Amino acid sequence: MESENILADKLISEYGRELEMLFSYIPYFSDGNNSFAKKYDGAQGSSNLDFPVFDSVLLDFVKKASKTKLMYRNYPYVYSRNRIRTHEDERNFIKKCTIRDVDDLRGFLSKYVLEGLHRGPAWAEGAREGIYLAVLVKFKELIDFYRKPK
Repeated sequence: MESENILADKLISEYGRELEMLFSYIPYFSDGNNSFAKKYDGAQGSSNLDFPVFDSVLLDFVKKASKTKLMYRNYPYVYSRNRIRTHEDERNFIKKCTIRDVDDLRGFLSKYVLEGLHRGPAWAEGAREGIYLAVLVKFKELIDFYRKPK
């Protein structure tokens, strides 16, 4: 088994820059705003389809996150291996994550970002349920704890 310091160095060197970019969205997800998406109101013409119109900041976050190495296409395995079925299960597991659970954290983030490419409401669901916020805060805690003082 790798030591925690080696895992921390790997986390910081491999994902640190990308995570620092995503940390700027923590205030957005934590401000208590629940209007991440609204139903199309017909302002640009009528439509019989019911589809969400996403907040521009949420779309920017999803676009940036989807281009990072943090995306983990095998995220369903994270859920099945850890028997995670509900949003509460996700939040509880994220709180308990350690430096050894980086791939699990990547899986939680990836689920909502990647599913949103095919099932639009997943993006807003990840924000509304606090999954994005919990994952970003946990990554920030881990990096801050293991970062070597300059």
